[in-house]
Amino acid sequence: MKLDQSKRYGIVKGYHQQTKHHPNRYARSLGYLDWDNQPVPYRLFEGAPQIKLPLIDQDRGRPYSALYASFEDPLDSISIESVACMLELSMGLSAWKKYNTSEWALRINPSSGNLHPTECYLVLPDISRQQACITHYAPYLHVLEQMALLNRNQAEWLKNCGGFGIILTSIPWREAWKYGERAFRYCHHDLGHALGALRFACNLNGWKMIIIPQISEQTLDRFLGFDQIKRVDGEEEHADCLCWIDRKCANPGEISEWFNAQEEFKFEHPPNRLSLEHVDWEIIDMVHRASRTYSPVFPDASSYSCPAGNNLTSSFTAESIIRKRRSAQNYDRQASHTDLPTFIQALERTLPVNACPFDVFPYEAQVHLAIFVHAVAGLESGLYMLVRNPEHFESLKNLTQSSFDWYQIKGGLPFYRLQTGDFRARAQSISCTQAIAGDSAYALGMLARFDSILMEDPSIYPRLFWETGLVGQVLYLEAEAQDLRATGIGCFFDDEMHRILGLEGSEWQSLYHFTVGKHVDDARLETKPPYFHLE
Repeated sequence: MKLDQSKRYGIVKGYHQQTKHHPNRYARSLGYLDWDNQPVPYRLFEGAPQIKLPLIDQDRGRPYSALYASFEDPLDSISIESVACMLELSMGLSAWKKYNTSEWALRINPSSGNLHPTECYLVLPDISRQQACITHYAPYLHVLEQMALLNRNQAEWLKNCGGFGIILTSIPWREAWKYGERAFRYCHHDLGHALGALRFACNLNGWKMIIIPQISEQTLDRFLGFDQIKRVDGEEEHADCLCWIDRKCANPGEISEWFNAQEEFKFEHPPNRLSLEHVDWEIIDMVHRASRTYSPVFPDASSYSCPAGNNLTSSFTAESIIRKRRSAQNYDRQASHTDLPTFIQALERTLPVNACPFDVFPYEAQVHLAIFVHAVAGLESGLYMLVRNPEHFESLKNLTQSSFDWYQIKGGLPFYRLQTGDFRARAQSISCTQAIAGDSAYALGMLARFDSILMEDPSIYPRLFWETGLVGQVLYLEAEAQDLRATGIGCFFDDEMHRILGLEGSEWQSLYHFTVGKHVDDARLETKPPYFHLE
């Protein structure tokens, strides 16, 4: 049943308020980790034919700058080999860790709690003697599972388009198992990180990638057969977005029309069971329904002109930066520092310019960075703000503390000093007392416009989290490029952050926290190559 817009907005706002952490009360979760029912981290379709993908033999040697560079001509044609390369460098495994008898995999794309609710489906044309088909990427085996074949007309259309589609989906139970009702937030953080990881990997192939915003999630659910595949109760999977990848500029309207026009495919292979038992979080189902796209949107993306960057280099190649990305667990406070040019370049990379990775995101920028600078040589410690959409400057200035300076640090960069001082203790306190927020070189909260935009369109709610994930993916890679390490922080006291900034009401809300510093590796852990189990 379709809800009217005001009810949808009420549900979305109610969900957001209810799932805030507070110093004396955390958002509801099970309260303990039910290890017997921990979800299997890999989706597999039982009996589905597998298309084996080759692994990358060696680093292609492309420099750090290739992560962001625009290529006039495509570097790689679309083939099984190039698709495999893209998937390995975006959704694949990055390493295995072992401690005593416990062993677990890490992935290229970050995920809250390493739980990975995001799944990846590809709609591929005839390539490399493989018939056009709908497939699912299984990162553990590094294979594509063939779910349905396309007929001759469908295959011909894909061939003429010269590209292929990727549908990203979420399985909320994977996050809800640990995080309870706050899991919806984390699913969409993770989807934003996956978008960034895919966009960077595509760019290294010389490919374009865009979200097709004109198509609804319901259409994508039907396209993937989610309405006909039998699933275990509690393990629902929902389509979130369609991305299109090609070597030129795609026509979003034409692509959307084609997906809408396709009749149902026949899907015969059931998904694997993830847990023996489940806990139902009704509020997650409610906010999912309320934030769906009932009327496809045609947004205008905001964009800065690209500022004159520092053009710093890195001793690491683009691919090695992607592969070595990890989430830091602990920082060395004395070694956690950076210099002003490095810091400024990281900020510039997060601006929504019409270049990789933000050219994937066809929505107006709504997210800004409130930054606690702890140890940046050449910059006073204090609280700063990076304004990523110039149209929001006056609102932010008028609604935050009247005593803030709003002193612009560098001409041409929308980066402002609000207040000097030592914010280490406060950064740690609002991040659920986690030391990594105070021991870092800098920490930040991602602040998004909330009430006014969601009253107009509640379906923007998950997209706000996508944007924070995209920003976070840039910060991860920028940290690794300079031999630092970052981590996303999903546990923070929402309203305590607002109080530091002087914000009242809910026109602006902090959605995601992040921190960058010099990591301390855990010597107790053994590390193994990502695909040693396939050798």
